[in-house]
Amino acid sequence: MAALWAIQHGAKVLIAQKLRLGDSNSMMSQGGMQAAVNPHDSPIIHYLDVIGGGHFDNKPELVEALTMDAPFIARWLEDLGVMWDKEPDGHLTTKAGGGTSRRRLLSARDYTGADIMRNLRDEVRNHPDEIQVIEFSPAVELILDENGRCAGAILYNLETEEYFVVRAKATIMATGGFG
Repeated sequence: MAALWAIQHGAKVLIAQKLRLGDSNSMMSQGGMQAAVNPHDSPIIHYLDVIGGGHFDNKPELVEALTMDAPFIARWLEDLGVMWDKEPDGHLTTKAGGGTSRRRLLSARDYTGADIMRNLRDEVRNHPDEIQVIEFSPAVELILDENGRCAGAILYNLETEEYFVVRAKATIMATGGFG
C-alpha cells in the first residue's frame, strides 16, 4: 500500500520481499478491518476505543492517523477491488470487534486478509515501470548516512546467496509485527 501511495507522489519505488510478492501472514488473516463507516459511529469514537484499549499507552498521533483515515482507506480498498461483506441494501456489513463500543469491523467473508493482499499485489503488478519488486531478498541490515538516518539496506538474495546494497532517500520497514 505504501508503494502505491508513493508512486502517486512521484517516487520511484523498490519493494524487497523475503519471499514472493504478497506472501505474508496478512494473507492468512480472517478477521477484518475496523473503520467507522456507519452513521452510529465516528472516527472520534473509534479513536477513544483504541486509546482506551491501549490503556492510554499508545501514541496519540498514530492512533489519530489510524482512526481518522480508516473510512477513507476502506473506500479506497473497495475501489481497488476488495469485496467487503454488504447488507442487501448495499451498505457495508459491520460486526462487533474486540474492545469496540460500536460495530465497525469490516470483513470480506472469511478471507479478509487474502482479499486485501491480492488486490494490493495485483495493483503493484499493474505498475511495473514505477514499482520494482525484488523477491527472495530480505533486508538483513539497514544503511545509515553520515547523520545517522536510514539511507537504504543490505539485501540478501536467498537464491544466489549474494548480498547487495540498495540506497534510498526513504525506507519503510513492513515487518508484520513482532510476533
